[in-house]
Amino acid sequence: MKQIRVADQPRLSFARTLMITVNGLRYRLFRALVTVAVICVAVAFLMNVVSESLIKRSVLHHTRDRIARMHLVYYWATRLTTPGSPEDILAELARAREDDATYREVAVMTGLTPTAMAEFHEDARRAARYLAFFDGLNYGRRRSLIHSSAGVAIFDRLATPAGLERFAGALQNMKSVRFVTSTAELKSFLERWPLLAGRIDQARRGQEKAAARVRLALDGRAIYEALAEVASGDSSFADVIREAGYNFDAESAQPVVAPQARRILETRAIEKSLESPAARQALAQRRNVLPADVTMKMMWRTLRSRRAADWYANIIRDASARAIDLDGERLVRLARGREEELVLAKAERLTADVGTGGMGLGQRMFWLILVSMLVCIIGISNAMLMSVTERFREIATMKCLGATDGFVMGMFVLESCFMGVAGGCIGGMLGALLGLARMAIVFGSGYALSVPAAELLAAVGVAAGVGVVLAAIAAVYPAWRAARLAPMEAMRIE
Repeated sequence: MKQIRVADQPRLSFARTLMITVNGLRYRLFRALVTVAVICVAVAFLMNVVSESLIKRSVLHHTRDRIARMHLVYYWATRLTTPGSPEDILAELARAREDDATYREVAVMTGLTPTAMAEFHEDARRAARYLAFFDGLNYGRRRSLIHSSAGVAIFDRLATPAGLERFAGALQNMKSVRFVTSTAELKSFLERWPLLAGRIDQARRGQEKAAARVRLALDGRAIYEALAEVASGDSSFADVIREAGYNFDAESAQPVVAPQARRILETRAIEKSLESPAARQALAQRRNVLPADVTMKMMWRTLRSRRAADWYANIIRDASARAIDLDGERLVRLARGREEELVLAKAERLTADVGTGGMGLGQRMFWLILVSMLVCIIGISNAMLMSVTERFREIATMKCLGATDGFVMGMFVLESCFMGVAGGCIGGMLGALLGLARMAIVFGSGYALSVPAAELLAAVGVAAGVGVVLAAIAAVYPAWRAARLAPMEAMRIE
């Protein structure tokens, strides 16, 4: 009787599997290009959003100090003339540290002892935390919890038994809402609320008295006129501000506020010069437009040139009843300073949502990316399933020749990974270029120094990796189906 010898099923090396996969891609090049295009679009969208987010974050980082300095004169002009609201007082004190100027200023305004001031500070932090929770709710949930109350009036409502009972009942029904503290801690805070409200009112009265002293020292002048005079260290108005209780620092605030106030006054004087018919007529002739078509923007664009600024300085000096003692060099600086302020204001507006949402991309963009990734996975899976359907006879032949299930599955996953590498690299570079181009249009040429080159290159690499991972995940089910095919059933399919 002849002996039958059963040998182990042969296994191909990874190099041989790789060569077979590459040859398969060459024969099905068009379908492979379609799958690569799907991956490319998804990764390009991801990289475009990520690159814009990175650039916005870098722009915000580079312009934060300049924006704060730009707002400093407006901050002091408001503080010195108008007392803050209870919400503003709470928010400022909650952000402050014990060694901050704001903390010391509130202590002076209220006249509290160090112990009482520390209690005030801690209560303000707790109140700010609760207010932040309520501000983050949507309209429906907020209405259920606190009805129409807003600001510190929320605590007035919750301090009543009926208000607290309604809040606790509504919160218990909202399973997806997690309160910032326990109900017991809220009750403990509400017991201290009358004391905290009294101290807030005390701080506000202190600010009202300080603002009244400042208004008396103004003696009918505009606040910016007085602030423009505090450049020198011996300014009497700066002393009045400090004596009133404000922490108007002579080293950090005073040297910045005075030039900004002077620039505001000079800017207003230049803009007012357009009310003169002679100045408007001269500018209209220079720009070859009708006098009625002359705008502020047109005037400031004209003043960016030193020659035009010298010409306009002579025009307004002769045409204005109130002499404007500004030369061409100063007009150019004012025009360029105004342009810089507009750029900073635009950068501040465009970077307002930086850091919010998933991965700091913004809530809306985060969900758009997730949807795009899902669409990419579905598209790749569909393409791979079509590839499996077209290759039934090829798969059956390989199995008849000894190919294992693991080999067939690995071949399909490897094929998909190749397409993921190509689509990920192309999409990553394309998305980065689109993001750079769009940010250049939005922020202008001044943003070039804020481009985080190293982070962008790293993001391109990550995006390419995401393309490979998406392709591998999407290929698992089609590859499993291909590996599970029975050879005889696959051979019968025409």
